[in-house]
Amino acid sequence: MDYIEKLTEYFRKFPGIGEKQASRFVYFLLRTDPTFAQELSKMILKIRENVHQCESCFIFFSSDKQGEKLCSYCDDPATNKKTLLVVEKDIDLDAIRQSGFLGSYFVLGGLAGNGSSNQSFLRTDKLIKTIESRAKEKDSKLEEVILAFSLSPEGEHTDFFIREAIGPLSKKYNFKISSLGRGISTGTELEYVDADTLKSALKNRQ
Repeated sequence: MDYIEKLTEYFRKFPGIGEKQASRFVYFLLRTDPTFAQELSKMILKIRENVHQCESCFIFFSSDKQGEKLCSYCDDPATNKKTLLVVEKDIDLDAIRQSGFLGSYFVLGGLAGNGSSNQSFLRTDKLIKTIESRAKEKDSKLEEVILAFSLSPEGEHTDFFIREAIGPLSKKYNFKISSLGRGISTGTELEYVDADTLKSALKNRQ
């Protein structure tokens, strides 16, 4: 077995990593102190053991406690439950948190393919259940759902798809559905947007 080639193939599976970058990773591991590779392998195993997925919002979070079900945001009574922000993936939340947004979150798990009617891989049903549950709460009744997707054809289609799915709930429970303002350039992935731009897009949401 060619171990260099095999490890390169594994690194190429990472998002945004091409063959040259994957090859650089392999040769870096070969040149660096062996303890680095050992610690890296241990950390890869640890992240599988000690990172959980929140059963409410589906964010990945670290905890040494086995069987932990809720992240710190969903478990914190101080979290503003009146506003729910829906994103495609976890990494999109990093910039949003830096923008100062204080509401709650929901990770949809992907974007709807343009023109496709089968969106079974998305957590649409779970989102509907979450919204309906929040809308029925007396003390922190849901007031707004913000759709925060990338400004790409897939993101625009997902925005339309989710609006169609939760529209009846909006009418039934009288909450607002909004999207990010146009401070973000068309085609931009949300994870690469700086905090100030996101803050403006949230402020000018429609």
